[in-house]
Amino acid sequence: MSQSAASARRSGFLSAFLEDSSFLREYLWKYRKPVFWGMVSLIVVDILEVIPPILLKESIDAAIDNKPLRLLAYFALAYLGVALLQGVCRWGWRVFLIRASQEAGRDLRGRFAGHLFGLPASFFDKRPIGELMSLATSDVEAVRFMIGAGLLTLADALFYFITVPIAMFWLSPELTLLAFIPLPVIPWLVLRNQRAIHERFEKLQERFAAISAMTQEALGGIRVIKAFAKEDAQADRFRSLGEDAVRASLRLARVQTAFGPTLDFTMSLGMVFLLYVGGRALISEEAGTTAAVSLGTFVAFQRYIQKMVWPMAALGMALGAYQKSVTSSNRLKEVLARRTDVPEDENSEVPRLEAVASGWRTAGKVEFRDLSFRFPGSARDALSGITLTVEPGERVAFVGAVGAGKSALLSLLPRLYPVGRGMLLIDGVDVNRWPLEELRRQVGFVSQDVFLFSETVVENIAYGLHGWMEARGGTAPENSPVEEATQLACVHEDVIGFSGSYATRVGERGVNLSGGQKQRLTIARAIVKKPSILVLDDALSSVDVQTEERILRGLRSRPGRNTEIIAAHRISTIQDADRIVVLEDGRVRQVGTHQELLADQRGAYRKFHEEQRLKTELESYSELLDAAVERGGGA
Repeated sequence: MSQSAASARRSGFLSAFLEDSSFLREYLWKYRKPVFWGMVSLIVVDILEVIPPILLKESIDAAIDNKPLRLLAYFALAYLGVALLQGVCRWGWRVFLIRASQEAGRDLRGRFAGHLFGLPASFFDKRPIGELMSLATSDVEAVRFMIGAGLLTLADALFYFITVPIAMFWLSPELTLLAFIPLPVIPWLVLRNQRAIHERFEKLQERFAAISAMTQEALGGIRVIKAFAKEDAQADRFRSLGEDAVRASLRLARVQTAFGPTLDFTMSLGMVFLLYVGGRALISEEAGTTAAVSLGTFVAFQRYIQKMVWPMAALGMALGAYQKSVTSSNRLKEVLARRTDVPEDENSEVPRLEAVASGWRTAGKVEFRDLSFRFPGSARDALSGITLTVEPGERVAFVGAVGAGKSALLSLLPRLYPVGRGMLLIDGVDVNRWPLEELRRQVGFVSQDVFLFSETVVENIAYGLHGWMEARGGTAPENSPVEEATQLACVHEDVIGFSGSYATRVGERGVNLSGGQKQRLTIARAIVKKPSILVLDDALSSVDVQTEERILRGLRSRPGRNTEIIAAHRISTIQDADRIVVLEDGRVRQVGTHQELLADQRGAYRKFHEEQRLKTELESYSELLDAAVERGGGA
């Protein structure tokens, strides 16, 4: 029973080791050539490391025995040759192993980033961006470090444990056994230390992820923080998280820093035995009673035991690095194991971009067939029983209260979230049968969350034109698609008024632009690729009514115009639509033109229209009252 239990424990340990080290083994195998030559160089260095103490022993014994001086010269030249060869090999393992480490880190970071970009929107709805940044930096670095410096120190320590004891045993088996009496304690210390490092490093990485997430969020909302004078409160939160990280770091450091000295002390016990037993033997030899140990042997053993202190410390560092890499690998694997919930169908019914002629466009017919949808992880439907057909070239507007489901519905058109099969079709083809790249090329999507990259204006607008910027050197020549798009979006005059015109660099998230300018630039970015279906999700909320009217008029008259689907809160944005769809609690309540819906005295649209009319009248009355007060105050 006990043997089977021990066998099960060994099997479980091996399985856990193979699982924990899978990342490391994958990249070590990928870069096996530089790792192999680095290991060869390291082995040569460690083999040569045993020679200097032997040369020292022979030199001392030769001097005591009055051997010829030329023999000492030979020993000195041999010592020099060993040192030169070690220097070359040390350079070699640094070049090969550091190269493998850096390239593995590059590949892992690129693999992680590429996987992130392929994950669905639902994943980012739940994971803080700061946590993902921590994974892409400190966790990737922990794995990379193990492949380079960690592997080096571990291999170096293991080779020392093989080569140095052999040399010691060759000189004196008795003294070797005495020096290694403390060795059985070491495996127990190693296993105990591994568990502690794994647990404490995992806690530390969680603290770092919290700091990264809080920093990203705070800097993103810096204007809100300043507007509410919450700088000190945010600094206190940051300080509190920093103190938690310091405590976690110190708990880890207590384990790591204690391990090396403990191993050093354990091996130093061997030096105690050597000094006592070897010293007695040496004194006895001088007294002429025995010839157990020569002075040269005694000095060589002292050098070997000193050399064994390094592998003890190296073993501690390597195991610490290994446990950190295992912890980080597990954190990275958890994200890499996530799969998109909007997969592509291999049997696509639509040709991919590279398989069709440039400029191919779909007709733009959209069909919702009893569509129901709930956000991943939610227990409540955001949309239920939506049945509607949008004909090519039609402008259909969706209106409703906050939470009615407008954004959820529009976000399904480019498949940002999973759609049930047969529920949403474009030109008669289920969106699940469309290649994602081609679907999103045909659908120009402008979300209510305005985002601009920290690049030039032209680079932001031409973002969806693959290869366009490279072909034109990063400029926007006159009568180009970029300029046409900005004119349709009524932002061309604003752009040419910037200091650098189209080459003006946009601040982070468009911080140096007004809300209306940002919205219009995102509209230009969507229409520059001439999509078959243009989707505007409350994309004109920061634009004044006159500019809004000009944009909508321009969109309707643009060359090659197809389908437009708009969600808005303002009646002025949607009243000229071919049809208006009123959503309420995720369901379609009314469908019709502006006039038809107004004619329904008890309908939700008329109520919505009246509320906006009263709001507009109150705002106008308030402005007139303020003007009258100002005039009265100045009289």
